[in-house]
Amino acid sequence: MSAATRLPVTAVTAVDAASRDAAVLSVQLDAPDAVVVRHDLSSAGQGLLRRVVSDGTGVLEDVVVPLEHTCMGCAVREDLLPTLVRLAEEGRWSAALLALPLASEPVSVVRGLLGELGGAAAGRSVRQRLRLAGVVLAVDGAAATDDLLGDDLLDERDLAHGDDDARSVGEVLARQLRGADLVLAPGADERTRALLEHLALPGAVDPRGASETGAAHLLRQRHDPSASRYWDDPRTAAPSGAPDAHGVWTLDLHDWRPAHPDRLRENLEALAGGRLVGRGRFWLPTRPGSVGAWDGAGGQLSVGDAGPWSATGAPVERSTRLVVTGVDEDPARVREAFSASLLTEAELVRGLASWAGRSDGFEPWMGDVQVGGAA
Repeated sequence: MSAATRLPVTAVTAVDAASRDAAVLSVQLDAPDAVVVRHDLSSAGQGLLRRVVSDGTGVLEDVVVPLEHTCMGCAVREDLLPTLVRLAEEGRWSAALLALPLASEPVSVVRGLLGELGGAAAGRSVRQRLRLAGVVLAVDGAAATDDLLGDDLLDERDLAHGDDDARSVGEVLARQLRGADLVLAPGADERTRALLEHLALPGAVDPRGASETGAAHLLRQRHDPSASRYWDDPRTAAPSGAPDAHGVWTLDLHDWRPAHPDRLRENLEALAGGRLVGRGRFWLPTRPGSVGAWDGAGGQLSVGDAGPWSATGAPVERSTRLVVTGVDEDPARVREAFSASLLTEAELVRGLASWAGRSDGFEPWMGDVQVGGAA
């Protein structure tokens, strides 16, 4: 199969079943030469995946597949990619729509479709038979603001991927927004559309639904590989460029200085609580060689070690940068909390050596402090 005849795959993600189903129905009705692969993960922790394959003629497959674990990584490796490769080899369809399980964060799916998972042989097979056309996020525009800024957990909506899935609806939706080539948001008012535009890739938000845009629009996206990197790496956090409007604003908080461990913990509520969505990187004087990952929405804040500063292809300046979007909140409070969290000039004069080997209180999230770590 030549590169020109690779099966183009459009991945659809959502936290709302009706929004995802509208995209599926649009393709089933308007694109008879396309195949739809829909997956659903068990929410009860049994490690089961339901796969339904259909096209314009009706349902072709409806099977339940046992997984090692109820997670997207297992689903991609064990079923999603093998199924798509098999369908591509049949040569019956001109395009495929992959409807992902609700509340999926499609980083592993995107990497898999780009041939970056499963070893060299598996990656080569995928690249020979499949092409990632685009990633589409389908949202309920009338509920999107509350979904992003509220504190509902996935488990409370029967959307959790297993018993140990403690994610919130807001943090999942914020991550879905970051890498979508197209965001369908029917029913969004001006404030909701402004919020989505602050959090999504530039130009991605479309206030129409799947039935209005049509199947051809869904299936003919052009995926930007840089969007995938932006999606998954806190080093690349940056504002979308959308103007502040309708009570929605974004702060780009950037400083070369490290954060003081104690004061950063004291200011977590001011920096991440309330109706805020934030993403970015920070560094601590106790861990000068490590990128601290910052990702918060929906009443949840995820902090962790994202590896060394040299992990990306392009060098990243060691600095602290948080991009924070708020709705009906005081941006001055966030800006002041950010400034208060950084080392002062007097503290910097003492040098990083004075911090070496000290406990910083971030061990539960970033691991033990390494004595003699790279500066």
